[in-house]
Amino acid sequence: MGHKDDYDSTGKTKGQAEKARWTVLASFFALGLCLGVVVAERVYVQKRALIPKPRQLVSTVSNALHSVGHHAPAAPRNELEAYLMQIAPNKELLLAVANKNTMWDGMLDTFTQGIKRAKVANHMILALDQQTADWCKQNGINAHFMNLTIAATQQGTGDNHAVSAMKFGILKNFVELGWSVLLSDVDIAIFQNPFENLYRDSDVEGMTDGFDEHTAYGSIEGFDDPSMGWGRYAQYYKHFNMNSGLFYLKANNRTLDLLTRLAYRLSHEKYWDQTAYNEEIFFLSHGSYKSPQVSVRVMEIDKFMNSKRLFKDIRHRPKSQQPPLPVMVHINYHPDKHERMKAVIKWYIGGDEHALDAFPGGSEKGTR
Repeated sequence: MGHKDDYDSTGKTKGQAEKARWTVLASFFALGLCLGVVVAERVYVQKRALIPKPRQLVSTVSNALHSVGHHAPAAPRNELEAYLMQIAPNKELLLAVANKNTMWDGMLDTFTQGIKRAKVANHMILALDQQTADWCKQNGINAHFMNLTIAATQQGTGDNHAVSAMKFGILKNFVELGWSVLLSDVDIAIFQNPFENLYRDSDVEGMTDGFDEHTAYGSIEGFDDPSMGWGRYAQYYKHFNMNSGLFYLKANNRTLDLLTRLAYRLSHEKYWDQTAYNEEIFFLSHGSYKSPQVSVRVMEIDKFMNSKRLFKDIRHRPKSQQPPLPVMVHINYHPDKHERMKAVIKWYIGGDEHALDAFPGGSEKGTR
């Protein structure tokens, strides 16, 4: 028998009573913990339901930024929009800017024959003079005349560069109306409908001046400074510039910002349009400077091909190792543009496997 002080008023020992109390407390604690987990989980799930999934979030942001001109007005806002609604109702357009100089040697005719060959119905020649507009209409080509004046800063840069510098201001008119544009120079041979070969997952999708995978798509390069000792090695990213004569722009606020900056710069600075184009796309935001932050995709180099890749590489390969018929070939690296352009067409679809033989690889005689 225990001592009487070891029992409580119910006759249980004090040890048994204490054990019972701890059991009850533990039970309440476990019950509270379970309820807490259930409640917390339910609150978490409810909150998560309010947060869009990544794909939804991207879509929401995308829709917010793609508000440029993406409404259906009761009537066209201007003559340009009325014409666009007629020739490009799906709000995508192949656009080339041209003046009468491109007609003299037949280059505009060669270019537009490519448009017809590839059956690109949603096209337009933005004519800078009435003669060009009239020629297009006589030859069954969509054209819109826009009377523009070359900026004083571009005077003396040569006709091609001066006209090229105007294109960003021209493109702004289309993007503001909500049309996505594939801008093309006229020194391009068209073999397939380019709209069937675009990814459309980026703000800017453009041709590169790169002539192989490393120069076109980029590579990580090393830098060595022996004076730094332990920290002598560093890396940087390198790729060739995008070509400003062939690119697709989605109509959204970012591309509108890009075009606004370029149009302003080239109306105030004597500058090559392609250099400005790449600076605005690739220079990183820093300090007080914020870039347009457009997303970029490089067009595939064997589908949207530049003339250096063709003349210095592809044509020298055995036929079995040559890539399939390209979508477009841009004669951007060579000055004898129209002659090479016609020869490229003969080589690819004219059945003349020797059509390119007379041309050197580069612009200098005897180069391969």
